[in-house]
Amino acid sequence: MLKKIILVLLVVVAGFYIYNSVSVEEMSSVSSKLKADTFTAVLEEVNTGCFADAECYIVADGKHVTAIMGWSTETVGKVEGVEGFGDLESHIGKNIEVYAQDLGEGKYTLYGSEGFYIKLLN
Repeated sequence: MLKKIILVLLVVVAGFYIYNSVSVEEMSSVSSKLKADTFTAVLEEVNTGCFADAECYIVADGKHVTAIMGWSTETVGKVEGVEGFGDLESHIGKNIEVYAQDLGEGKYTLYGSEGFYIKLLN
């Protein structure tokens, strides 16, 4: 009976190891193939939900750009031209430039590269 339990544990541990090693490889290949886009548009909306552990995002030219996720520790770009993300609220109606990962269907994110940004233009 003890041999069966040990065998089952070994199979579970081996399966867990194989699953995680495949997942890491898949994630590596996906992150190296990010589709990015740069656009200039008028800032229409600023949502500061990440201040309460949700998502901070902007909307510009109808495009939704995720800037910060309150719970995330992933690599993320930056906001330029203002002291902090919340300061963008006072610049609605002004031009911004965005360089972000294109998720398709009008959705973008600053996650995936430190080089991504939302920049307030003068």
